[in-house]
Amino acid sequence: MFGLYATAADNTLDDLMWCVMDNMVRLCNQVSEEEVERAKTQLKTSVLMQYESFDQVAEDIGRQILTFGQRVPEKDLFAKIDSISHQHVKEAINQVVNDEDHALAAVGPIYELPSYDWIRRRSSSLLF
Repeated sequence: MFGLYATAADNTLDDLMWCVMDNMVRLCNQVSEEEVERAKTQLKTSVLMQYESFDQVAEDIGRQILTFGQRVPEKDLFAKIDSISHQHVKEAINQVVNDEDHALAAVGPIYELPSYDWIRRRSSSLLF
C-alpha cells in the first residue's frame, strides 16, 4: 500500500496537484541515488525517534507483531532499509503510480482541486 498526505490552502490545490503529480511521475523514470539515500536516512532516523517514550515503543512492538509475527531487531530492519536501491524504488513507484488508477479523498473547500480524470491522465510517465 502506498499513500500520500498533503495539505494546502484552498486556493493553491491545483498548484499542489501539479507539483505532486509531476514529482510522482518523475520518480518513475529519474529517481537518483542521492534521493534514495536521503530517504533511507530519514526513515532510519524516524525509526529511532519513535523510541522516545514507552507508549511509542509499545505501539511499535504491537505493529511489528501484527505485521511480521515477531519483533524485528533494529539492525535487521536497518539492513533491509540499506539494501534498497534506486532501481527498487523506481520499480515500486512504477507499479503504483505509472498509468494506474488511484484513490483520492479530499476534505474542506476543494473547489480548485483538479478532477480525478485530470489526476489519472497525469499519472502516466509517458508524459514526462
